[in-house]
Amino acid sequence: MVPRVILSAVALAGVLVSVVMVVVGLPEATPAQTVLLELSSLPLSVSVAAGVWLLHLSAARPAGRRSRMVLSGAAATIAFGLVLMAWAYLAGPRDRVHTGQVLVWLGLFAALVVMIRRQPRRRATRFALLEDDEDDTGGDGEDDAPADRDRTPSL
Repeated sequence: MVPRVILSAVALAGVLVSVVMVVVGLPEATPAQTVLLELSSLPLSVSVAAGVWLLHLSAARPAGRRSRMVLSGAAATIAFGLVLMAWAYLAGPRDRVHTGQVLVWLGLFAALVVMIRRQPRRRATRFALLEDDEDDTGGDGEDDAPADRDRTPSL
């Protein structure tokens, strides 16, 4: 089992690598910069996947039949997106890279929804103010008397 610290470090590294890829690839003057800019969302995908795995580790409820079906579909969608991206760079049209990235993000979103659903429920605490009763003074009327102006209030 992967410790939470390593998953957190992978998530942070993915964000940092993605930012560096955008900064380096932003001018798009060379083909390498164009590729860096096109693939800059992949490290973010790895960061989100690490976050999904962290949610899996803290899940309180086991995955049911529907959750396993959704997770299987999400894994297949992610795998197909990655294969589509690789095919677009190796043999196919480069426009399919973006379609592959969309498929990867949709699969990660589906997995994230399942993992959020498996988290422990939070208790809802409701606070209500009680109304003042008129009878709490005992009927002697002390609370209705004006304050003594000669006394200095203590702080």
